[in-house]
Amino acid sequence: MLNKVVAGRFRITGLLGSGGMGQVWAAEDVRMRRDVAVKVVHPQHGMGEAETQARFQREVQLAGRLCHQNIVTVHDWGEVEVDGGRDTLYLVMELVRGVPLGKRLKGGVLPWALAVAWAAQIAQALDAAHRQGVVHRDIKPANVLLTDEGTVKVLDFGVAKFMGETLGARDLTVTGTPLGSPMYMSPEQAQGAREIDHRSDLYSLGCLLHHAVTGRPPFTSSTPWAVLRMQIEDTPIAPVELRGGIPTALNDVILHLLAKRPEDRPDDAAAVRDRLLTILVEDVLMTPGRDVLDLADLGSTFDVAGRFLAAARAEAARIVEEAEECKAVATRRAKLMVETARRELKALVRRTEDIDAEIDRITAPMSEEDFYQVFKKSIDGSYPSADQLRRDVEATYGVTLPQRETERMINRFTNRHTAELQEDHIA
Repeated sequence: MLNKVVAGRFRITGLLGSGGMGQVWAAEDVRMRRDVAVKVVHPQHGMGEAETQARFQREVQLAGRLCHQNIVTVHDWGEVEVDGGRDTLYLVMELVRGVPLGKRLKGGVLPWALAVAWAAQIAQALDAAHRQGVVHRDIKPANVLLTDEGTVKVLDFGVAKFMGETLGARDLTVTGTPLGSPMYMSPEQAQGAREIDHRSDLYSLGCLLHHAVTGRPPFTSSTPWAVLRMQIEDTPIAPVELRGGIPTALNDVILHLLAKRPEDRPDDAAAVRDRLLTILVEDVLMTPGRDVLDLADLGSTFDVAGRFLAAARAEAARIVEEAEECKAVATRRAKLMVETARRELKALVRRTEDIDAEIDRITAPMSEEDFYQVFKKSIDGSYPSADQLRRDVEATYGVTLPQRETERMINRFTNRHTAELQEDHIA
């Protein structure tokens, strides 16, 4: 293939890699004067059949509509003759200068925050694809590239579905292993389900994030079929049990993604992205001044992790600002409440004083002069009887006079009032 010109346009310049599906070559688009990548499918997969070509075209065209900073762009497709004179299919896509995430993971366990930052970008790519009705079906470290600038790029959208429909999820590739990536395959894929949706990609993202955070996928075995059985039946070990210092929220997100039933996983990739970014923001808030992302090995001040950290700090600053505003509003409201309480307290004190004065008036010791005034008011053509005076005194002062005392008062008050009348008459 080296130096071969495909479709009279793409001149092959070097081999980038190979796998169960085929080979990936670096090439120059002589028409557009740009570097591209050309993926050539193994001819033994029956790529020369018309039905297969139609299916390939359909999936490539769907993938070609995806335009996102975290997705490798698909440019073209076609048919090419390879060694031996056999026809096969090829796919032309954006050439990304970067390192596969799988290679990065082999270098050791990542800082958890860096893994979260990358996973958030993968979730962004999945969200963009899912909203276009495109399910990846093969999310794994080998299909994620880290560019020199630190941007995450997801490749092979549409390819896994094409291969699954062409060969079947339980068929074997030329290497004798199950089609796909068992360590990152959803339970429904492991069971050979043809109809899967976006939640299968979320499960695969959970496997990838588990690997990036703990240093190993949730299920491993020397036998691919054993891994498939584990994906279907076994409960994954919680990341916090494999590595200390992982936030509980991150542990919960990973286990949520790894739910066996699709309906028990997060609703969509956007929700996963938001939860991951929230974890980064909360970590920055809890540890102000600490750079939680280890950028020493990346050699770029514009690494995606750094950008996420900057975004997290900006978000933290915004939250703090809002908190200060809320504090000011709460302070104003508290002052208003205090002033209102003070006014109400003053009114209550005045009311209490009035009540106390009334109580004092009612409970003050009664003098005979007070009873005499009641006696005078009770005169209605004749002097009141003892019973009448008792009733009038009780109605006026709330005091009940003894019967004998009341009778003596009647005699004294009658004599006194008669004498007063006489004095007035003489005067």
